[in-house]
This record gives sequence, structure tokens and C-alpha cells, in this order.
Amino acid sequence: MQSVTTTFLVALAVLACLPTESSSEQEMNLQLERFEQIDGADIIDSSKLRVRKYNRTTFVLDGSIELLKDLDNAYEVTVKVAYSTLGNNQFNEYPMKLPRKSICAFMVDEYVEYQYIWADSTNLPHVEKGTEEFCPFPKGEYWFKELVPDPSFLPPVIPAGLWRMTWEFLRPNDEVVMQLRFFYRVTKGKANLQQYLKS
Repeated sequence: MQSVTTTFLVALAVLACLPTESSSEQEMNLQLERFEQIDGADIIDSSKLRVRKYNRTTFVLDGSIELLKDLDNAYEVTVKVAYSTLGNNQFNEYPMKLPRKSICAFMVDEYVEYQYIWADSTNLPHVEKGTEEFCPFPKGEYWFKELVPDPSFLPPVIPAGLWRMTWEFLRPNDEVVMQLRFFYRVTKGKANLQQYLKS
């Protein structure tokens, strides 16, 4: 599940590649709304992982997941991003995505570059830069404590609205064995954030 969780956080970086609009002056806010797991009950137990309200303006990822088996090169992962223009859960897939690769390749390529985002909020392992192999991703229980998505790495001109990030876990034969979906709302400026929180 670590790789699942790490994929989720690395997936946020995909937003940096999306089409931009204007106004680099506005403050960006990234609000986590919900999480759902589709299939993969034999791989990850995420029943104790939840999104909860931390205070009046902040939602956090909290709880724990149990990775039920080691994840090695028998599993591959890709991350897809979709945008709901009207915010009504009708999503259009974007062509931008993290390329499909084995879990082990993912760990030494993407994970190592973005682990600073969640380093203080989870017991996921730390992988030193330059590591050539981190495999398998070991089974076990991993906790998340008040993890707040940090929008500071996103371009300030990214389109506001509702986003869905889907992590697909596959076998090399193209069989999709699990999907993990995180839903976020991106707002611009304090006024828009307050309006969203009151809705």
C-alpha cells in the first residue's frame, strides 16, 4: 500500500503539467474531498483510512492502511488525472498521466523525488537519492497522521475545480487488479476558499 499511497502523492505532481490559465498572483488551495478503493481487497485494506475535517478550513488524510502482500515487479502502476469542469462528478480524462511502470521502477524514479511532500506525516520508508533498487515494497501497516496536501508545488495558474486522480494497479498482462481514487477541489484566493467551505 505504500506504493499505493506514494502513487497518490506523486500523482499530485501530474497537475503541474496541466493546461494553465492566468493570474499567478492568486493563492492556491488544494482541498482533499474523498478517497475510494475499487477492487484489490486482497492487496490493500484501506478501511481505516479516511478524509476528515481538521479545522474550519482544512481536511486531512488520517488513519492507516495494511498492505497485505509484498509488491514487486509482478505489479505495475499508472496514474490518470481527470477534471470536472462543472464540479458535478462528470469527469473528462486528461492526456497527462504518469507512465505505466513496475512498482520497483516507480520507487526509484518518482517516489524518491517527491517523498519530501509526505515525509513528516507517515511511516512510509525513506529512499535515498541514487538508490538503484528498492524492491519489493514490503507488506505491513502504514499510518498517516493529519496529512494535508501541499499545493505549493503546483503552478498558481492551474484551473480551479474538482479533480480526480486514479491510480491503476495492473499485472503485466494488462489485468487491472485495483484502482485507488482521490478527489480534490482546487480553489484560487481566500474568498473562493471561504465560499467553498460554506457550501
